[in-house]
Amino acid sequence: MRENYRNPEELISDESFVSWFNRTDATCVEDWEQWIAAHPDRQEMVNQAVAILNLIRFQDTPVSSEQIKEAEVKLRKTINDPPPAKVISIKRKKIWYAAAAVAVLLIVIGVTVFFKPSSKSQLATQYGQIKKDKLPDGTEVFLNANSTVTYEKGWHEGKTREVWIQGEAFFHVKKTPSHDKFIVHTDAFDIEVTGTSFNVTNKNGQSSIILKEGSVKIRRPGEAEILMQPGDMVAFSNEKIEKKIVTKQDYMAWMDNKLDFDNTPVTEIVRIIKEHYGVDVKINGNNLANQTITGIMPNDNLDVLLQALDATQELKVIRNGDSITISSDNQ
Repeated sequence: MRENYRNPEELISDESFVSWFNRTDATCVEDWEQWIAAHPDRQEMVNQAVAILNLIRFQDTPVSSEQIKEAEVKLRKTINDPPPAKVISIKRKKIWYAAAAVAVLLIVIGVTVFFKPSSKSQLATQYGQIKKDKLPDGTEVFLNANSTVTYEKGWHEGKTREVWIQGEAFFHVKKTPSHDKFIVHTDAFDIEVTGTSFNVTNKNGQSSIILKEGSVKIRRPGEAEILMQPGDMVAFSNEKIEKKIVTKQDYMAWMDNKLDFDNTPVTEIVRIIKEHYGVDVKINGNNLANQTITGIMPNDNLDVLLQALDATQELKVIRNGDSITISSDNQ
């Protein structure tokens, strides 16, 4: 599960992570230390989670009653809550105080924000993983590696169905008796459908959709709607949106754990490997970057893919752990 965490808020909602932070459970401490060491790419997220926990952790230093009263007044003004008619004083053996009145306000507000129960659920894949899943309405979703589809909980008949995507996924949207709308949100535009099949990508500042069946509307603030028919592709890149016709079906090859290269530059192949497997890939040779490869290669195992690339006459591939170097075979 922790492999799917994308932000510090998800980390601090994990009880075992909090136990690691507070050093209250030796097993959790050892387990998280090993995980953090094995995932240096998540270090920044861990640091942010630790900063949040440090912010909301109270100190044992007591402050005066006047400071507490002042903090209460400021807090009530902040949340626009009228003071109660009666104040009840409760004695405790130990009371946790904030270091200052302002800190009290920040902590109360921070705890409310960070620990508010989430109203969203998520489908997700790890690096190198492709899987098929279903949304609450029965819509089928094929997720490419390192991708997430987030959706609101509690879908009901007669209500618009909304999802948010990061990465790449293929949707086969299920029609409902009341023809409820199904909306996919990307960073660049919204996709509105009722029942149809399409492939959508949203990553690295680029968004695209290729329609297989049915019809969809593309909506973007301040711009006219774009109507799509099967075979159409709409892509957003460099602050521009473009519509064109797709003649090949190679965009669906990833669902069969394959990569369909058609005069594909080595730089594009490197990008695909990095995003799919989460490894570091370097190109050795100035003239190699724009060289192209054509062919269908397996994509369900990194070593097998690298062997297939190495078997071509053009490339020489060397792997050392998570570090890969691609060079020209004649070097």
